[in-house]
Amino acid sequence: MRSSHVPEITVKVVVLSVVLTLAMAGANAYLGLLAGMTVSASIPAAVISMGVLRFFRRASILENNMVQTAASSGEALAAGAVFTLPALVLLGAWSGFDYWQTTLVATLGGTLGVLFTIPLRRALIIEAKLAFPEGVATAKVLEVGDRGGAGVKLIAAGGALGAIAKLGETGLKLWTGSVAVAGRVSDCVFCLGLSLAPSLAAVGFIVGINIAALVFLGGAANWFVEMPLFTALNPMPPGREPAAWARSVWESQTRYIGVGAMIVGGLWAVVRMWPSLVRGIRSGLAAYRHTR
Repeated sequence: MRSSHVPEITVKVVVLSVVLTLAMAGANAYLGLLAGMTVSASIPAAVISMGVLRFFRRASILENNMVQTAASSGEALAAGAVFTLPALVLLGAWSGFDYWQTTLVATLGGTLGVLFTIPLRRALIIEAKLAFPEGVATAKVLEVGDRGGAGVKLIAAGGALGAIAKLGETGLKLWTGSVAVAGRVSDCVFCLGLSLAPSLAAVGFIVGINIAALVFLGGAANWFVEMPLFTALNPMPPGREPAAWARSVWESQTRYIGVGAMIVGGLWAVVRMWPSLVRGIRSGLAAYRHTR
């Protein structure tokens, strides 16, 4: 059957896309503010879409792909908002989040993102030949969609587990969300903390061992190297607790080292991709002149 005869943009797809986009965007906004990173909604959206659309008489892989694409775009837009807009409040440029102003900024940011994707496509896909493992995994999930969306039960179980853990922590106050131990050796302050949030464990499981290890090494470098070094050069004031002093030093001093490392990493990535970006822009302009 030709693809033109397969339903793609239907009423049920639009409704399901809106619902999943709102859910995934809200979840990623919360996760980005909590953990400092987000995860793509493509795979869970594809699995949920298959589980829902199978209750309809006619459902196609193109409909599933449309739903997961919309949900993935929504969570990416939310991630861009939570990583940038709070900085305006921290800098004092904004005193709060106005709904229409935030909506306008997010809309313009999403539009610019789509426009910049055109030259980046050649740089990232053709020139760099990136594997895009999550895109490949999403394609495989869509291919096996005729199995009836078996992953929906696992997603529902994970959601229920996270809801119970959050209710016990913040609702019933049965346990605390984190555990921290601090001590000092001479003037050096050491601190070791552990978060009990299931969402953080889920993020580590999704992003994989490589990214999780890099995040852990960054935290270990801060608390086991930078923190003792700074406190040795700036002794703790009398009467302060080691845990409170370590928290204060992290908020006012050492975490900015991580911010600087992130900026250098981003700039270095742009420098490395610059020749590919230039070729992509030139080829796009050439194609535009050819079509005219």
